[in-house]
Amino acid sequence: YPKEFFLALLRMTRHESNPISEISKTTREFQAFGIKLLPPHLVKSTMDFHIEGDNIRFGLLSIKGISDKTIEKINEFKGEFDSKFEVFQASEDAKLNLGTLCALIQAGALDNEFDHSRSRMVLECQLWKLLTTREKRYAMEFANEYKHDLIEILKNLREFKDEKGKVVIKDSRYETIKKKYLPYLDIYSMNKKSERFANWYYEKTVLGYSPNHTLSDIFSNHISNLIKINASQEVPIRRQVRIVGVINDLFRGRSRKNDNEYIRLTVEDETSEITCL
Repeated sequence: YPKEFFLALLRMTRHESNPISEISKTTREFQAFGIKLLPPHLVKSTMDFHIEGDNIRFGLLSIKGISDKTIEKINEFKGEFDSKFEVFQASEDAKLNLGTLCALIQAGALDNEFDHSRSRMVLECQLWKLLTTREKRYAMEFANEYKHDLIEILKNLREFKDEKGKVVIKDSRYETIKKKYLPYLDIYSMNKKSERFANWYYEKTVLGYSPNHTLSDIFSNHISNLIKINASQEVPIRRQVRIVGVINDLFRGRSRKNDNEYIRLTVEDETSEITCL
């Protein structure tokens, strides 16, 4: 009963000192049994891991940044939405904080809802939280006209006048929003340079594994002849190989005669772990 066995292991990870690391270790065993750990999904996922067909679905409460205290709020938030603005508003109605909503987006739990990059959606949800109720109402009103581009909508609201003939967003108000928004924009600009790597990084951070990306796939266009760590262990001694992975441990020392400095690394990818000197 491999599915039931791994399900029990995954459900126990929440009680470990480093749950994300334990999930990462467990998922490396899945391939040998033909099992997949399906990514979190706002509708299909339950709070805990569960068996779905021949695979296991990720539990929402095991996403880093989501705690037991948010169970009721997430249940109120869960559903299907027609636009990202509806997502942003529903999260506020359910009293979900910004960190929790961003964690759900970065984990890919909303991927099937909209055709937007995760980094862009995080940027816009951060911007949404800076707006007043009145500004959000106007953003909803102009959503279709500006293809749900919140940044473009705000620019145009500087010129649009309400029923009383007043500009919806004054220049001074726009500058206040912009000042608070710029740090988020800087992060987005970095993530935009490589969406695949950004998605891998956040998945690894909040889930412990990446269901959609491998480092070797992401970097294969930049580095030739990459192999995965489990394959490198079959290579004869003194043969050079190229791997890409995450450094989990590092030790810097000197040889016994104190004439050479060395570094010992523990590196992992989605297949295995290896010690390098």
